[in-house]
Amino acid sequence: MPLDIARLRREFQGESFFTQWIYREEVDSTMDLARELAELGAPEGTVVIAERQTEGRGRRGRGWESPVGGAWFSLLLRPSIELCRSGCISVLLAVAIARALRERYGIPVSVKWPNDLLLNHRKLGGILIELSTVGERIEWLVAGVGINVNNPVPGEARIPSISLSGALARPVELEEFFVIALRAIAQSYSTFLSEGFEPIRQDWTGLSAVCDGIWVHKGEERFEAHARGLSDLGKLIVERAGRIEELVAEEVTLSLKE
Repeated sequence: MPLDIARLRREFQGESFFTQWIYREEVDSTMDLARELAELGAPEGTVVIAERQTEGRGRRGRGWESPVGGAWFSLLLRPSIELCRSGCISVLLAVAIARALRERYGIPVSVKWPNDLLLNHRKLGGILIELSTVGERIEWLVAGVGINVNNPVPGEARIPSISLSGALARPVELEEFFVIALRAIAQSYSTFLSEGFEPIRQDWTGLSAVCDGIWVHKGEERFEAHARGLSDLGKLIVERAGRIEELVAEEVTLSLKE
């Protein structure tokens, strides 16, 4: 059954953050469409939702299967923050969604830095950030979000996947999911702009799947490290061979130690 986009508009009527709702049954990628809209001057709070993506993607250009039944959407932001703080955005989005799903469905969703949502050690979803800058100023930022809700998950994937309905052993109303997730995102984004990253970082500490020992993959290098927290710029602080380092999301991938 198609998503009831009119219901979402009604749910958020009177709330100022979500300014424009774009719905498509099928797109190549909601991020590509959101980026086009951003270049045309679309306002912050524009949401692009699709029933299905034919060319969904994750980090490092990896494909992302996006069949009917999942939550595939992109959000356009125009944050008045320094470019160096852009890494905070993917963290706050992941934290917002994880916390909201825990509260609504009572399931232990966790956040694997920088952009993955895990459930029972399986991948529930992910977040991808693309942005445009003018000097050190962010002109626009598009956050692409993909969450397995009622869709079949890939049988063969680099990280085993799980869906929300699979974990709950029942279908999940997609409109309800969007209301829960988008409202949580709006609240966390507002908190970030008004209070800074510290409240988000504190929430991340309680939700992080990166507890201690990890494998870090950086180019051709692979090394063991121990997670020690997040910096105020959203970088992962690790201890490696007795030294403290800060990892940049665009430069590394992580594997959790068994």
